[in-house]
Amino acid sequence: MSTPVCIVATGARTPLGVGTAQSAAAVRAGISRLAHHSLISGKSGEPLPAAVDTALDPNIVGAARFVALADTALREACAPLADSPIGQGIPLFLGLPEIRPGFSDADARVIRSNLARLEGLPVQILEVNVFNDGHAAGLLALATATTQIREGAYDVCLVGGVESYLNPETMNWLDANRQLTGPISRSGFVPGEGAGFCLLMSNDFSARRRFHSMAGVHSVEVGRETKLIKTSDLCLGEALTTTVLSAVVGSGPTETIKTVICDINSERYRTEEWAFVCLRLPQCFEDPTAYLSPADCWGDLGAASGPLFAMLSCQAIARGYAAGKRTLIWASSEGGLRAAATLDFEKAKPASNRVIAHV
Repeated sequence: MSTPVCIVATGARTPLGVGTAQSAAAVRAGISRLAHHSLISGKSGEPLPAAVDTALDPNIVGAARFVALADTALREACAPLADSPIGQGIPLFLGLPEIRPGFSDADARVIRSNLARLEGLPVQILEVNVFNDGHAAGLLALATATTQIREGAYDVCLVGGVESYLNPETMNWLDANRQLTGPISRSGFVPGEGAGFCLLMSNDFSARRRFHSMAGVHSVEVGRETKLIKTSDLCLGEALTTTVLSAVVGSGPTETIKTVICDINSERYRTEEWAFVCLRLPQCFEDPTAYLSPADCWGDLGAASGPLFAMLSCQAIARGYAAGKRTLIWASSEGGLRAAATLDFEKAKPASNRVIAHV
């Protein structure tokens, strides 16, 4: 039997706030930061839609902006290790955007290098493993880290994702492809920026060191869709269906899923893909149409989506409003990667050593 894996801490930075508590509370309250970028305009001269981290200096751009976003969230996820040092270095598995205008291989290398030598952390990062796979990259990172722990390679891993669409080249590219919400697109989205991180441990290690388990990682699955957005192919959701089914079933039959968190962002492609999953797998969900789509609040957070969805799930159980014993989180990349995970709350409970402020 494989080693069980749990999430013991999370970190977040989003347009809704710096930190997990503020970001999760804002999503639960339905607070939105969808607006327009004050410095980036489209071909018409009108400001382009954006969800901006207004606490971050607008003069920080490019790879440096990714590093700044990740820095805060990474430190929050590592915070429990300051009081309870583990005496060993750990790897970081990091989701980043797919290569696109405004984001290059060189940017990915700079981000990787800077996070690898980040100072002042309560733990040494042994290596940074980067996945340039867009929306589903953070969940691919989670799948990889979970496998490493279950196979005994590590007791502890960090998983994260960081995203910022707010680069003029990227925004103009999205605008040219009619992917931004506005009068010329019926199915565009609002690009955002943010970062999410999770501190993973094997159940045995967390119990020995007295770390609180926020959620168990029940199953993480990945797949590959061949019928892609921006092509003439009709996507019928085959890969997402298979991936979600594998994640829900996991190691055996489970109760009906009551909570789904996903990266649906008003793009018709994503909504229709999930509709096919709903038609094929109605038995897996209490109501598959009652999903939570945080992009309505903090914008599309791309590669940061998966770890941030895990953060929202953990906050729900920690603060006592989680529905059911398991949550499904999933994400879908333009390049075809599909990823889904089920987080198990059956053994988790609100942390007794934390002040819990119910929203």
